[in-house]
Amino acid sequence: MRISKEPEERKQEILEIAIKLFAQNGFEKTSISDIAREIGVAQGLCYRYFPSKDVLFQTALDEYANMLISKMTKGIDIKQNSLKEILNKMTLFSEHESDTYYQMFHDNQNKNFHDLLALCVCKKLTPIVQEIIIRANQNHEINISDPETCASFCVFGQLGILMNNEIALNEKSDRIKAFFNKLFNF
Repeated sequence: MRISKEPEERKQEILEIAIKLFAQNGFEKTSISDIAREIGVAQGLCYRYFPSKDVLFQTALDEYANMLISKMTKGIDIKQNSLKEILNKMTLFSEHESDTYYQMFHDNQNKNFHDLLALCVCKKLTPIVQEIIIRANQNHEINISDPETCASFCVFGQLGILMNNEIALNEKSDRIKAFFNKLFNF
């Protein structure tokens, strides 16, 4: 008996099963037909929502990056908080193994996926940081002549610390906060 589902529900189901199979078998060894078989649907249904395996992967990457950005900015009001308040509230967070896509992006065989995720998060976070810098300029908290470049360095420049597994999470946070406080003369 065929089970009908709402389009968004079906799309999410395909996405979640694909991520599970990518994590278990690797991206290269997982086909759209494997995903369809796991769900119990025709292969064509998967292609209706995702025209290729690459698009399916990119969708998962974007979705997980958005989830992480949401966690990073939780409790911060970039329209109301001063730059100093934002820096004081800024915390590094740790992803959890129970997160929907954690296994796929953090398995040792998928290191390239993790690196792509880090870059995707940075690309999505940079305009947010740029907006914070522009607002801080307008409020005369700082005087940055090129907010776009500053935001890019603030976001992408952290990767060296964040991806260093020899540094404890709390030390990473302390180092990054100290750097920003010095950068912005707080």
